[in-house]
Amino acid sequence: EQNLPVDLLGAAKATGQIGKFRYGVLGAFEDEVEFESVINNQTIRLTQDGSDYFIGRLLYENNSGGSYKAVGVLSTLVEHQDISAYVTGLDAHYLTANGKLQADGQIFRSDVSDSEVGYGGFVDFEYTFRQGVKQRLGIEYFDDNVNINDLGYQARNNYLQIRTAHTRTSSDLTWARNNQFDIRGAVQENGDGFLTRAGVFLSNRATFNNLTSITGRISHFAPAYDDLNSFGNGVYRIQEKTAAGLRFDSNSAKALSFGIGLGYEEEDLGGDSYYYEAKVNWRPLDGLSLSGGVKYLDRDGWLLHQEGSNFTTFSAEQWQPNLSVEYFLSAKQQFKVSVQWVGIRAEEDEFYLSPAISGDLTSIAKPAGPSDSFSISDMVFQARYRWEIAPLSDLFIVYSRASDLSQALLNDDFDDLLDNAWKEPVGDQLVMKIRYRFGS
Repeated sequence: EQNLPVDLLGAAKATGQIGKFRYGVLGAFEDEVEFESVINNQTIRLTQDGSDYFIGRLLYENNSGGSYKAVGVLSTLVEHQDISAYVTGLDAHYLTANGKLQADGQIFRSDVSDSEVGYGGFVDFEYTFRQGVKQRLGIEYFDDNVNINDLGYQARNNYLQIRTAHTRTSSDLTWARNNQFDIRGAVQENGDGFLTRAGVFLSNRATFNNLTSITGRISHFAPAYDDLNSFGNGVYRIQEKTAAGLRFDSNSAKALSFGIGLGYEEEDLGGDSYYYEAKVNWRPLDGLSLSGGVKYLDRDGWLLHQEGSNFTTFSAEQWQPNLSVEYFLSAKQQFKVSVQWVGIRAEEDEFYLSPAISGDLTSIAKPAGPSDSFSISDMVFQARYRWEIAPLSDLFIVYSRASDLSQALLNDDFDDLLDNAWKEPVGDQLVMKIRYRFGS
């Protein structure tokens, strides 16, 4: 049991332009982090130095001759008592004078504590054949040591991926205001030569003359290998999968609008999962808006890694409701309250062992030990007041309450999970921030 409050000590930023150069710098500094743990029924308070964050950006732009050309550099630094993480990237951008061809690229280097130096990059091209018809092509590469997670996020490293997309938007229609058709494809291979992702994705969105819309999506993935979700305990094969979804949205310009959707997806080993979602937005007054939504998932064959080489599939239910109320007291004062919750109840089903050599998972009897069934209850509540003192000068007062509960499934229903999430927060904070712009 632990409580992890982090106090932000301060932050500073500056932006500006000198001729054709634009620049920006940002620094943030954390106060000391305190850990309150209970060990053998005794409360122990542990402390740790906070992290310091620095970001610098410089961009040169030139639009002579009608075309746009730019070259930039972005550098970040995270200083912690255990590590120092540096990332530096060079980027380039080009747009032809007629606007038909656009190219963007970046190469970067990451260095974590002078021990893990990694390189990566990407290049994207977009060509407009005519109004409403575009073709995109992208290539990206990350080596095995790329790590930008200290001040950013990356889904994975150690891969080469090629992706493409073709989009057609038609607006000269009698039955609809516009229709957008999109077909995409991607092929990804890891550094060991395993196909880790290959799929085709189709979507179509029709916006009718009354501004309601219908969106349909279909995806199909080829059989591939998963080299991440075993957490270093082997590479295993997953089956081909198909997913489909359909959604209807009413006219969002009206005071009352709503959306509903449903979908289907095959799991990694062939189980069937379904989802249903709904949302509603209501503006009873010019300065008052309320919005709420809920998503329900019914999963069968949800594959999760347990420990070592062991995997388990689960039959699971998941609820994701959210609610927010936003009120403008005046043109410069805003009050907003929001809450979102995720509740999961998962029952163990079948058991597998990852292969010593890349291949299919092996079905096994239940290993000795406690049940793998579990429940999760995560909630975030926030109340925020904002007062715009002057342009670029604001006062913020924010109250946040968050929970992150995970436990064995002990016949708790979703009402109990939601109640426990509010009663047992891991973070309960009140923060005031003042931002003031000096000068004319």
